[in-house]
Amino acid sequence: MSPRIELLRQELAAGPVDGVLARFWAEIALVGTPLVEPYDEEHRLVTFLWKEEKPIDRIVVIGGPALWWEIPDNQLERLPGTDVWFRTYVARADLRGRYVLSPNDSLKPLETAGTTAAVERGSTFVPDPFNRAPFTLPGIPDDPVSPEQRFSTFALDQATPRHWATPRTAVPRGAVTETRLASVALGNERRVWLWRSAPDAAVEPALLVVLDGRDWTEALPIFPTLDNLVADGLLPPLVAVLPDSIDFATRARELPCHEGFAEFLADELVPWARELTGATTDPRRTVVAGKSYGGLASVFAGLRRPDVFGQVIAQSGSFWWAPPEEEPEWLLRQVDGPSPVRFCLNVGLQEGDWMIPQTQRLAAALKSYAAGVLYREYNGGHDLTCWLAEVPTELQWALTREAGSVSASCR
Repeated sequence: MSPRIELLRQELAAGPVDGVLARFWAEIALVGTPLVEPYDEEHRLVTFLWKEEKPIDRIVVIGGPALWWEIPDNQLERLPGTDVWFRTYVARADLRGRYVLSPNDSLKPLETAGTTAAVERGSTFVPDPFNRAPFTLPGIPDDPVSPEQRFSTFALDQATPRHWATPRTAVPRGAVTETRLASVALGNERRVWLWRSAPDAAVEPALLVVLDGRDWTEALPIFPTLDNLVADGLLPPLVAVLPDSIDFATRARELPCHEGFAEFLADELVPWARELTGATTDPRRTVVAGKSYGGLASVFAGLRRPDVFGQVIAQSGSFWWAPPEEEPEWLLRQVDGPSPVRFCLNVGLQEGDWMIPQTQRLAAALKSYAAGVLYREYNGGHDLTCWLAEVPTELQWALTREAGSVSASCR
């Protein structure tokens, strides 16, 4: 039980009710939500709240400690005789998360992403009105299954900090260019963003390829993180190239272990970026990074094209994936020989059995063959806000440490 909710019960018993509730909601508006209270050294109480403006039958929190595959278990409770709905969780103090609230939720499992049913269900989700850290994933124009999504976010006091992501006035900003690139291998054209750190005549810039470029430029930009890391000497002079994924259907077709997409990255995108920027041709200083399906694509590219990509970062890779009629974890079965590539794999502790065991098994298989493996866990979900917090450590490992097999866990 949240101490603040218990105190509210006592205050309501003493009355008057209207005055007690008015003071409570004024306090919540001041401190923001979710309400975080002490529990023990390693855990906190996290309470989600809803102020009932019109009658509802139920309300559910989805995200953060409220696992999306346990929706019926995440219903808020109404404090009898009040407009206060609440649910309290005990969470480890390093949790970072995003969430939505779902009034009158059907309590059914979430629909498959990229379907009309998922869009219709998602349209009923709302961000927390009292939350002070909103986050919006922009929609993709002309793609009906990729609407704008609005979330609320939070980070407990021991969560991986995101101070690298804050722009600093005294730090030189890298030059950002948006252009378009046509692909012969894929038969399409997409937006591509190029970021270049301040030039250093004495050092050939390293090259970083980041998949799902729109997410890292328009939703939660990675550029301030790169600016700060280079300025502090934690990364070398660097060129980043960020290809867009076009739309939901194209992404779902190209990123899961697609030979043509690996060819596009290695034989079209990277040579194009090198010619424009003078970035390195050394695979050991060339990184391909991605999240979710992009993590799957990054590992696949590293396995298929070690002549181009010597460093791979896969954040919450979709390693459960398999082609039709194949057994799950198809990529795991492609790890079958020595590789000069170093692989960094991370996964969130809130991602459950559909992500964690698969990532662990792939990391173990790669460790037997690859030049180096870093396995990391963070306390969060399948969440861009978490991936941005974790990427500084992973980039430094890829571009500044000696090659070698490393195993590490982030708490």
